[in-house]
Amino acid sequence: MGITKVNTKQRVQFDFSPEALQRLEDLKKHVDASTKAEVIRNALKIYEWFVTQIDPNYVIEVQDQDGKAIFRIPVKVLLT
Repeated sequence: MGITKVNTKQRVQFDFSPEALQRLEDLKKHVDASTKAEVIRNALKIYEWFVTQIDPNYVIEVQDQDGKAIFRIPVKVLLT
């Protein structure tokens, strides 16, 4: 008796505008991903963490190497 491997993956299809598809392709190259699906899976992980771990009333701040704030954005803006 052999072990049967069950494929648990499901195909999902998305419709992208030409601009969105170009952004996806650019990200794929930038992060050296092997497929567009890999980019989407990684983005989903980050987004899931973000919406489950970050309070909507927080403010995200990006600092330079000296600790000077160079960018601030309220989290609520990213969740709408």
